[in-house]
Amino acid sequence: MNQDKLTRALRDTRVFMPDRLPDRVREALDHAYEQLPDIDLTPIRKRRRNRKLLKRASVSLAAVLVAGILLIGSGFISPSMANSLKQIPWINSLYEHFGDAGLVTAVRSGMVTDKPYSQTKAGRTVTISDLMYDGARLSVAVKVHEEGKLSEEELEAFEVDGRVNGEQGPLSYSIGNTQWIDESTAVRIINIGHSGYDARMDQAYEFPDAFEFTFSIAMSSGKEYKFVVPIEKNAPGAIELTKSEIKNYEGVTLQIEKLVITPATINLVALLGVSANLEIEPPVRFYGNRFLQFALFDENGNEIKHVDLAGYNGFGEQDMFLGKQNFVGASTLPKSITIKPFARRIKGPDGKSENDYIHELEITMELPK
Repeated sequence: MNQDKLTRALRDTRVFMPDRLPDRVREALDHAYEQLPDIDLTPIRKRRRNRKLLKRASVSLAAVLVAGILLIGSGFISPSMANSLKQIPWINSLYEHFGDAGLVTAVRSGMVTDKPYSQTKAGRTVTISDLMYDGARLSVAVKVHEEGKLSEEELEAFEVDGRVNGEQGPLSYSIGNTQWIDESTAVRIINIGHSGYDARMDQAYEFPDAFEFTFSIAMSSGKEYKFVVPIEKNAPGAIELTKSEIKNYEGVTLQIEKLVITPATINLVALLGVSANLEIEPPVRFYGNRFLQFALFDENGNEIKHVDLAGYNGFGEQDMFLGKQNFVGASTLPKSITIKPFARRIKGPDGKSENDYIHELEITMELPK
């Protein structure tokens, strides 16, 4: 059975789902159906032969898949059923349930290594899995399981550290919120990037295409879990745009040095020209900030979610700074991306902050057709 027929059968099966289901089950079902791709029905209509047989097979397989989703959502699943469902990559991946849209796309694109690495100490097992590296960010799912009830406070307080080929580097860590599977098991998604510049060595910094990564997790109880795993870049269909036009605003310049787009991540590298002299005040609309953050939008004005915040390092000339920021990839490639720099400002008596976009520095980059 081809993908289109299976997708069509799954959509048809949704009509027969009962209205009254537990919330967890309904959420799992809705999430699964939302991930189904759009299909072209023309080829199906042309193939009349064995239509009834194909329909029966499609509906039967659809029923098996949906039943599997129901079992997962309900929390009732036998070991044999679990082993069968693991053969379906999108069900087996933690990113499908806890990752951002870019990581879900990475799973579908075959970019994720699902081999787990586990260590157990004093009744607590820490497992890292779902490794994804596309040249911009290294993502890993961390699952913690306790024999008994897992302490929420200790899970929130754990620290991470990494080494690339045994060496320290200008690494940054974005640790996702704790996601609970049950009272004994929880998951956190960690995204690892770098600033693009190693100040200690006074030189540009990049991850190699392949390397050995040492990943350490320290719990507040003093337990430390260390994993050494092989990492290899996997970025099918990556697109790289370089050297945008230069924009100016009140003595500040901005140029997009590089914009790399993979199914999982959009990596922005910007060159910001701003005075390094602390006695010189930045423009008024910077609200005391010397550096800007960035927001990305597609051609329809939809904002692309960020993975981390922009970090800057001095680069070359005294008043030039290299800023680097990662954003979530998309399953559908945009036609263009607009980079909107902004500063945060406090507005109103309640102290809420909002983005003040510096429209004079906006840059739009067209993607190849």
